[in-house]
Amino acid sequence: MAKSENNKLVSASTSASVSVSAEKKTGLENALEHVKNPKARAAIKRALEKKKLKEKEKQPEVKTDEQIVASDKAALAIGFGGSDTLSSVTQALKLAITGKYGSTITWTSSNTAVISNDGKTVVPSTNSDVKVLLTATITKNNITTTKVFEVTVKAKLTDAQIVIADKAALAIGFGGSDDTSFVTSPLTLPAKGANGSVISWISSNPAIISNDGKTVIRPVIGQGDAVVTMIARIKSNGVTDTKLFTLVVKQQLNDADKVAADKAALSITFTEGESAGSVTSKLTLPTLGVNGSTITWVSSAPAAISNDGKTVTRPAAGQGDIYVTLIATITSNGVSDLKTFSVVVKQQLTDAQKMAADKAALQIGFSGTDTSGSVTLKLSLPVVGVNGSTIVWYSSNTAIIADNGTVIRPAAGTGDKTVTLSAVIISNASVDTKAFTVTVKQLP
Repeated sequence: MAKSENNKLVSASTSASVSVSAEKKTGLENALEHVKNPKARAAIKRALEKKKLKEKEKQPEVKTDEQIVASDKAALAIGFGGSDTLSSVTQALKLAITGKYGSTITWTSSNTAVISNDGKTVVPSTNSDVKVLLTATITKNNITTTKVFEVTVKAKLTDAQIVIADKAALAIGFGGSDDTSFVTSPLTLPAKGANGSVISWISSNPAIISNDGKTVIRPVIGQGDAVVTMIARIKSNGVTDTKLFTLVVKQQLNDADKVAADKAALSITFTEGESAGSVTSKLTLPTLGVNGSTITWVSSAPAAISNDGKTVTRPAAGQGDIYVTLIATITSNGVSDLKTFSVVVKQQLTDAQKMAADKAALQIGFSGTDTSGSVTLKLSLPVVGVNGSTIVWYSSNTAIIADNGTVIRPAAGTGDKTVTLSAVIISNASVDTKAFTVTVKQLP
């Protein structure tokens, strides 16, 4: 960089920092006082100027009619109901009438007897599946293009087919870790099949499992487990079939067995991304065992982790991590046992560590099916790191990708464009940069 240009950057940077007056400085303003890299200083200064104008609000996207139509065509998709897909349509479709960037969309069905032009009416054939072409016409002023979707409307099932399909798919829902050979809690018994059949249930022993499955009475200690058959009756109009499920209801546990089972099952739930070796935020400590025992907790260092696990206080940077033992007392009537868990509460990060961690974790977010080698839609550029660093972005070609990630695709025939996006990661006086290279595809 030329000396005169560098002097201009330094002069402009000094003016920006002086204008902050006596107010508390932001991360950007602090960084401006410490950053030496001219490009980084220019990016920070640019961000401060934008914030002054309008708190760095998103700038409206500027697109030509051709670009709007092309972008809306690329983003356009059909909305399906339930578990429907392009190859399996059974119910009404959701057909957009306005594109993401403001175009008008009209639809035409190749077979309106099966799918109406607006997609709201779907009439399955009684004989076979039917393929239908849905043509979307995307328009902005005088620019128009089309996009065609081929969908398959599934044939309407006969009552016999409905019953067969729903019988095959029918399953009982169990609570907790229960299964057919280990039932201890209420069941979920479907009343309707996936294809619309009506399902009713009968228990071979309603004193153990009620007909609706909502009540399960376990045999008392010494009576042994109970075997119960649940009979499902699947009906569609005049067609009926049955499906049997054989279940084993476990006898009740004595207190010692309850405590032992609940001790074996007991675990701590950590915040996503954390583990016993790295704790920075609250824990979930169960107070009731799966078999009904009560659980109380004691922390060996309540100043670091409270007894209920809801408060975690990390040591200051430089003080070192803290090892904490969490002691669970599992009790059922007069029977008790202990289980201990060792965890590490991580010390707070220094500014340099925050910045380094945020740099390592930093990624660009792509829209739709875009990738770094094929960009067509706006990019998501994080402005705050996972550890609190401030992130400022600047583009090597703002005519193609703006600093806020807005994408203006090159005109057809001009070729794809490669752009470097540079992120300045700032945590007070600690600053670093990270670059990403992406390719913006020309318009079709």
